[in-house]
Amino acid sequence: MSKTTVTKSVRLTTTESEELAQLSEKTAITEAALMKKWILEGIRAQKLELAINSYMQRKTDLRGGAAMAEVSYNSFFQEVQARNIVILDEDRFPDRVAYLAEAFDDEALQSAVKKLVGSPERETTSS
Repeated sequence: MSKTTVTKSVRLTTTESEELAQLSEKTAITEAALMKKWILEGIRAQKLELAINSYMQRKTDLRGGAAMAEVSYNSFFQEVQARNIVILDEDRFPDRVAYLAEAFDDEALQSAVKKLVGSPERETTSS
């Protein structure tokens, strides 16, 4: 199966064009190949950013975010962790918070855990 290609053009300043030529020479990669590589990297990065933002806005879960970014679940999960984004999708999250509430003897946190565990939304998602 052959892939159809489409030519796209981009306008560069003289300085940008010279920099591209220098990088092409230093890497022994054609200018066209370098530009394509960078575009593909940019597309992947942009898809990942959109997926991360959707996850942070709770518009998708980890699996949905991975699908949006077109990466594996593990890759997406690791990216979320690397960015220090709190992952609340874990089934054990309320148990962990309850443990911390008890360990620190924090009544406000204990009350919040009781509300979370007793909420109808939690009951439907865990069944």
